[in-house]
Amino acid sequence: MKNWLMPDKDPFKAACKQCRTTMVAELTNLKSHAKGIKHKQMEAAEHTIPFLAADHLPDLLKECFPDSKIVQGINMKRTKTSAIVKNVIGVTAKEELSDILKTRKFSILTDESTDISSVKTSCVVVRYFNQKTKIVVSKFWDLHPVYTENACIATAERLFTLLMESFSKFNIPEANIIGFGSDGCNVMMGASNSVASRFKEKFPGIFVLKCVCHSAHLCASDACKELPQNCEDFARNVFNFLKSSSKRQAEFLQFQSFLQVEPHKILHPSQTRWLSLNLVIGRILEQWQALKLYFTDIWLNQRLLCAEHIYKALNNPFTKLYFYFLEWILPKFTRFNLYFQTQKVVITELHDMVIELYQVVLLCFLKREYVTQNLTDVNPKNSQYQVIDRNLYLGAKVMLHIDDKEIVDNNICRKDFFERCWKFLQNASCEIKKRYNMSDEVLSKLSILKPQNAVSLAYRENCPSSIPLIKVVPRLVDNDILIQQIDDQWRNLPIALAKHPNEDIINLPVDTFLWKIQNYSNTFIELCTFALDVMCLPHANADCEWVF
Repeated sequence: MKNWLMPDKDPFKAACKQCRTTMVAELTNLKSHAKGIKHKQMEAAEHTIPFLAADHLPDLLKECFPDSKIVQGINMKRTKTSAIVKNVIGVTAKEELSDILKTRKFSILTDESTDISSVKTSCVVVRYFNQKTKIVVSKFWDLHPVYTENACIATAERLFTLLMESFSKFNIPEANIIGFGSDGCNVMMGASNSVASRFKEKFPGIFVLKCVCHSAHLCASDACKELPQNCEDFARNVFNFLKSSSKRQAEFLQFQSFLQVEPHKILHPSQTRWLSLNLVIGRILEQWQALKLYFTDIWLNQRLLCAEHIYKALNNPFTKLYFYFLEWILPKFTRFNLYFQTQKVVITELHDMVIELYQVVLLCFLKREYVTQNLTDVNPKNSQYQVIDRNLYLGAKVMLHIDDKEIVDNNICRKDFFERCWKFLQNASCEIKKRYNMSDEVLSKLSILKPQNAVSLAYRENCPSSIPLIKVVPRLVDNDILIQQIDDQWRNLPIALAKHPNEDIINLPVDTFLWKIQNYSNTFIELCTFALDVMCLPHANADCEWVF
């Protein structure tokens, strides 16, 4: 509560130190104010330093630099500071970015969110190669309200119009737009009447991709619907029982100390479903024995109804078996999700990592000879190639405990456990197949730009030309002479790099690698320009999420 003052006149009122707003001293009011527009407008542009500091900074600088005429002439408080940031620095940054977009190919990322004042806004981010930093970057472009007094419907037509107007008023050439990325909601990515369909109609050949992070999350969430609801309820009940009572937490700490387990707190299960529960599950399994002993004591001595449900779940061997399964399978989706929540260029890895994730899930419940054929022909629901229950792979811990006596003795629950886990795996693989094209004509060809492939003569035996990639990204190159130059340079690249054996460039990020190649000589300018433009294609929507 260090950011709040209690006014002397009214002990029930609190005043924000940052923006001097007074309100009733209730926790809900304080939290709501901290998230509000007025409060956030008092923060500086970086490091969340409040603009209120500008009331004191000029005086401090004058004392620190008494011999500087410039410093002695500074007269600027928080009002002028905020005006400069919003009306000078912000406007200048937007103009500089627009000048860059007039000369470079770029992709558009967008997402919508509703703030605490129920105002729905649309965020626009652009992804391009920055000549100054020599890497591909994602930069905030615009934030505009979705609804106005004259337009209260968020149709695809309106969202698309707002997007295009934000670029047209800065005279940015439409020919420079090469990609579009967003989440998978119907208004954005629907097949016939969406923002994506309008981009495809207006810009033939544009690359459109649903956010792979959203897709991975939805795959896991849909699959988890096949598991018993009481698994999630159990995790929530444990947290809720302990969260509001310092006495209960202190008592539980004694049981942790007695069993010599780490004194970690039970984590809060998020409402965003199972990917967020990955850490929660790991923590509960870590504290399982302490929890079991603690709730046994609570149930025997206090006979609380809420403790009874937790006590029974902890003593049900199948509850722990489900948690063992989730502890193994969920990190596969989580690691995939986290890998693509980055501004770095990882689009060259996307196709291979989706294929790997898909195969890993399939091999848990289908025969290997069926999975290793052409993946586009694999049907996860083909019961002909399904392995028997005993051969389902559900993680090492499940395999270690599936033959425990208390599990084997309850054959009905054991069979139900196998069936639910099998349905989880089948549903997850079906969702992956539905949300990703295993033979995507663009993503499947991007591997030729990986540094290790670009410099390998052996790789060129199977991939002697860059034409297959050039053909599927027509908005990047449409000149036959330029296409020939790019392909010649691609074919000559391994030979040229062989002259620099001491250059360790294979392990560099792909955008840095391409920039270095461009600086070896002027013979690879067209190839590197094309390849760096390809690296600007979107892979996820995390950049927009960070803006919010």
